[in-house]
Amino acid sequence: MQNRFSLPYFGSFCRLMVGAFLLSFMVLGTLFALFGQSPTAHAAGGQAQFGLQPVLYDPANPLTKSYFIFDSKPGVVVKSRVRVTNVGTAKGSVSLYPVDATTGQTSGAVYLNQDDPRKDVGAWITLGAQELTLNPGESRIVSFQMIIPGSVRSGQHLGGIVAENLTPAGTTPTPNANKNTGTIQINVKNLTIIAVQVNLPGTPIEHISASGIQAGGEDGYQRLLVGLNNTGNVMLKPSGTLQVTNAQGQNVGNFSLKLDTFLPQTSIDYPVAINGPALGVGDYQATLNLTYGHGQALHYTTKFSITQQQVTQVFSSKQTQAPGTSSGIIFAGMTFWQLLLVTGGVLAMLWAVGNMVYKKLSLSRLKAGQANQQTSQFKQPRF
Repeated sequence: MQNRFSLPYFGSFCRLMVGAFLLSFMVLGTLFALFGQSPTAHAAGGQAQFGLQPVLYDPANPLTKSYFIFDSKPGVVVKSRVRVTNVGTAKGSVSLYPVDATTGQTSGAVYLNQDDPRKDVGAWITLGAQELTLNPGESRIVSFQMIIPGSVRSGQHLGGIVAENLTPAGTTPTPNANKNTGTIQINVKNLTIIAVQVNLPGTPIEHISASGIQAGGEDGYQRLLVGLNNTGNVMLKPSGTLQVTNAQGQNVGNFSLKLDTFLPQTSIDYPVAINGPALGVGDYQATLNLTYGHGQALHYTTKFSITQQQVTQVFSSKQTQAPGTSSGIIFAGMTFWQLLLVTGGVLAMLWAVGNMVYKKLSLSRLKAGQANQQTSQFKQPRF
C-alpha cells in the first residue's frame, strides 16, 4: 500500500494547510473589521483629545511656537494666553492646572502631579479657567498670569500647564480581582502638558557635582546608580564616560554617558546599565568624566563595593542579561493588523516553499516514471 504522506504529496499538503490558515485569517480579519474594533481604532475615534499651544510667539525664537519662554525679572507680573483645542472626534471636558517640573531619573524634564506641592513656576501661575467643555475641533483661549516673587534665585526655572482629559476612553476591568464585585477599575489619565520656562537675570552658573556610586538593578538587569547634582542655575546636558576597575586594577567596564536636560537645583541617581558580564561581589573604583555647558568639566573618582545581597537581589541566582528585546516578547505591542500582516507574510513564504517543493518532487517523480517506462520497453521480449 502506498503511503499517503510520502514526499510527492508533501507539497500539496503544505499548500493545503497554508491555504486553510490564510483563509481563516481572512475570515477572522473580515469579521473583526465588521463587528469588532482594534485598540488603535478605538483610541483614534469616538473620544476627546486636547492640545495646548501659545497664542503669541516670538518670530525670532521658533521654540516659542511650541511652549512658553519668558525673559522676565523678579517682582514682575507676566500675562499671557494659551489656546486649548479639542483635536479629538468627540465632545469632552478638560481640567487645566499648573505644575512644577523636575529632572527624571534618566535625565530629561518631567512634570509633577497635580497634588504635589508647588514651589516654583507652578506656584506662580494663575489660570483664568480651570475647566472647559469643547466640541471636536473647537478651541478656546485661556488667559493666565504669572506673579514672579521679588526674592527668587537667578537663572532658569521650569514648570508647565496641564490639560487633563476628564472624559477618557474608559476603564480596564480585571476579572476576579475583588471578591465583592469580581472586578477592579484601572483609570488611565490622559494628560497634555505645555512647558513654561522663565529666565531671570543674573550670572549663569554651570556646575554639576557627583555624590557617589552604588550598585543596583532588578529582574536580571544590573545597573550602577551615579549620584549627580545640578547645583547651578541653568539647564545642562552633560555627556562623558564612566570607567570601572576592580580591586586588582583591571578595567572591567567602560560606559558612554549622554544625559538629556538636567534642571538646576535638582539631583538624580542616574542609572548606567551593565550590558556585558555582571560585576560580581567585590571592591571597585569608578572614574567619571563629564563635559557640559560652555567648556565645563567634571572629573570624579570614587570607590564602591558590591555585596552578595545586592547580586542576589538583581539576578536571583541567574546570569546577567543585557537589556534588550526578549524573544518571548518579540510581538509585544503589535496591533491586531500588524500581527495579521506579519503572519500573512510568513504564511505566504511557506506557501511559496511548499509550492516549490511540490514542483521539484513532481518533476523528479515524472522523470523517474519516464525512466522506468523506457527500461520496461527495453526489456520487453521480441516475438
